[in-house]
Amino acid sequence: MITLLPRDTGVPVKLARPGVTLIELLVFVAIFAVVGFTVLPLLFSATENRLLQQTVSLVEQNGLQVLQQIGRLAAAERILDPPPQEEGIVLTLQSGSGAMNPTIIGALSGSLVVIRRATKQVITSPQVALDEFRVWNTSASTLLQSFRVSFRVSRAIRLQAPHIYERTFEGTFTLPPGDEPRGAACGGAVCSAPSCAGMIYTWKVCQSFMCSDAQTYLPCSASSSSTSSSSS
Repeated sequence: MITLLPRDTGVPVKLARPGVTLIELLVFVAIFAVVGFTVLPLLFSATENRLLQQTVSLVEQNGLQVLQQIGRLAAAERILDPPPQEEGIVLTLQSGSGAMNPTIIGALSGSLVVIRRATKQVITSPQVALDEFRVWNTSASTLLQSFRVSFRVSRAIRLQAPHIYERTFEGTFTLPPGDEPRGAACGGAVCSAPSCAGMIYTWKVCQSFMCSDAQTYLPCSASSSSTSSSSS
């Protein structure tokens, strides 16, 4: 409220500043509500689409990286597990390098791990889960060995309604035809073949020209046990 004193009369004059009426306030609130109900779903939809695209990209990238890594490891001497024309959940390859023999691939706690001799390495991102890892030994002979793998990669999307994106990947690989295998020799002896005992995968490594039990943990099932020989 502003009070002015005119010079001529000396009587105070009050000038009222215009205010907001109740109707105008209600109209403003109604407009704001309509805009909010229109814009917010669009914002949520854009966010969900962005998260979905990121999830799809992450799953695809991890699946392809796993296939590429298995392809590099397939440059081995022979397949130790599973036996020819059989399947399992663990792939064991004989390598000519003592530091990488044997090379074992299997799933562990939602990740795919590669064990070279006794050193374990996780090759999938912690942002995705990998399961349903299976391997088939499709070798036609000991001179031409091959195998096929299949696995599923998934990731939960944190949306208003929980959603999981998953995809199954498959690949077939052929080992290079052969020279005389060297990886099985250990000081003139041959280490025993990997096996599944008590749901735990066990294998031996060559240390100081002696076959010793590896101290690396990897679960297995009875059906994944191999009875194949590692002799050349």
